[in-house]
Amino acid sequence: MAYYTLIASLPTLPAHFEVARAPISAPRLRQLLRQLTDEDHETLHQLHHFFAWDRQVIDASDEEIQKRYEALMQNKQSVIREIVNHRINVRTVVAGLRRRRDGLGPPEAAGELVDQISRRWQDPTFGLGRRFPWIERFADRMVQGEAVEADRVLFEFTWQTWSRLAARYNFSFEAIPLYVARWEIIDRWTSRDEDAGLLRFQQLTRNALGDYASLTF
Repeated sequence: MAYYTLIASLPTLPAHFEVARAPISAPRLRQLLRQLTDEDHETLHQLHHFFAWDRQVIDASDEEIQKRYEALMQNKQSVIREIVNHRINVRTVVAGLRRRRDGLGPPEAAGELVDQISRRWQDPTFGLGRRFPWIERFADRMVQGEAVEADRVLFEFTWQTWSRLAARYNFSFEAIPLYVARWEIIDRWTSRDEDAGLLRFQQLTRNALGDYASLTF
């Protein structure tokens, strides 16, 4: 009943992230999420910190990044593990595209795709084109320096991934982090402008993905 009450109080998310404004503000979302139990709140807190860590400049060794990833993948909630794995996979592919463009070697950080990318380094999509159909489009936008379009490609893929996963759940805990994950995409998209988009793109291609996190719990 607690999950039902909370989820029923959250405004419906739009069908797509490209909207003029988020359907709920960060302060209001924080207020509603206070209905969660301490345990659930801590899980969501961990997810938020992953979002923040994933979007900041990385000043850590590959070993430290790998340890952080492995720790997050120990979360007992399978939906949290799916979100974390998706984010790190996208990050690793983007890092690989950037490094190859710059004449560097394969990335050596975290996630399940490091070995795959190294083995298929000369393949335009690292042999991942079927799994991640966005790679070629993103790579093209990256080469062209089209910042907003590059963001759109990644957001579109992630939005669709979260939406498909969210369709499995109704009034259970899993629906809540998936709501927050999609809200985060809308928040990032609606708060962008051309200059901010260019800055994010430049950071992205330097292994510094994104801007400051805007949702705190």
